[in-house]
Amino acid sequence: MPPTYSDLMQLANGYSESQTLLTANALDVFTVIGTRACAAEQIARGCHANAEGLRLLLDALVSLGLLTLHGGRYRNTSLGRRYLDRRSPEAITNLLWLLSHHWHDWSKLPQVLRKARKGWTRMTATQKFRERFSWAMHERSHALAERTIQTIRLDSSDRRFLDLGGGPGSYAIALAKRYPQLHGVIMDQTVTVARKLIRERGLGRRLTVRAGNIFKDDLGDGYDAVLCSNVIHIFNERENVKLLRRAAHSLRAGGKLFVVEFFLDASRTAPQKSAIFSVMMYLYTPSGRSYSWLEVEGWLKTLGLGRFKRHRITPDIGTLEATKLT
Repeated sequence: MPPTYSDLMQLANGYSESQTLLTANALDVFTVIGTRACAAEQIARGCHANAEGLRLLLDALVSLGLLTLHGGRYRNTSLGRRYLDRRSPEAITNLLWLLSHHWHDWSKLPQVLRKARKGWTRMTATQKFRERFSWAMHERSHALAERTIQTIRLDSSDRRFLDLGGGPGSYAIALAKRYPQLHGVIMDQTVTVARKLIRERGLGRRLTVRAGNIFKDDLGDGYDAVLCSNVIHIFNERENVKLLRRAAHSLRAGGKLFVVEFFLDASRTAPQKSAIFSVMMYLYTPSGRSYSWLEVEGWLKTLGLGRFKRHRITPDIGTLEATKLT
């Protein structure tokens, strides 16, 4: 159905609900409350915030269903305790921090479109940002890693895989859990989070990390599988062909490459989230965007890969499986 006037206004005003949540996360509201029932003044002190303004924020969070209010005291909902209290193992507080960072970038979109891409900011090059970004990507994987790995089918004889640009290693960890015979290498410029997660999950004998440049440094060879997850949207077509050529060279004959992405259809106007994500990549990266299934398959054909299989993970995210033919 085409959008209505009501849909249009909801779209235009969506930033207000978004900022209510992101501001509460930035102030640590949900973590300050924890499992307690707290008065507004108590929460304001814990958040180092103005009591009057914070009460208004808390009431708005109640209206959004993220807090409850009884007898003048606020509590986290079960959703809040599970995902918004940073002490929870399933917390997404770093992911919300990243979305807040993106929110400020989006506010600059008109100027960027009038001129040209700005590319990476200085902040994104710092070790502190990269580590927190890596934690955010791991938190994003709470809902995606298992579903993604279910689309990756390997033979019982397969033994070695490479996670190219694997970030926190969330997908490599999920793959190693599903296939206990596998040993894997996670390669990225920042591997501190991956190293910690591997150690916590007792996978140090099967998973190793390698800090390096995925375009220049040695990837190794003879892998049964290579996973390239949420990487190609960062780069332009020429860069991606170069990267995927390196991935193909690292595979044995008959090995499989798995590309996980926000794939577009042939029109490049759907799915909606993938089309909008492409705009964000214009805003946020020097040359990236979303790509269609057909575009990526075309690159891979020229690199000697085929037998393509498409697997949907969500309406906008999918896995493209390709086999090295020679």
